[in-house]
Amino acid sequence: MEEQYKGHVIQVTTENSNSPYPWKPICRILGRGDRKFIKQLHWSLGYKTPEEAEKVGLMISTRWIDDGKLKR
Repeated sequence: MEEQYKGHVIQVTTENSNSPYPWKPICRILGRGDRKFIKQLHWSLGYKTPEEAEKVGLMISTRWIDDGKLKR
């Protein structure tokens, strides 16, 4: 999944593990114009489906940007 948000590109992928909630989001934040890598966020909680993990990953990423943790 890739979304544009407040001048940034958010890429969310998922990884699968052998657990009851196997899907975990991996979030990358890039600059919109130059697509320069800014930050990768890891989330330790797992979810039942990759779609759930992607939605949570998008929420985590937008909150990170909104909280002003972006240092450019």
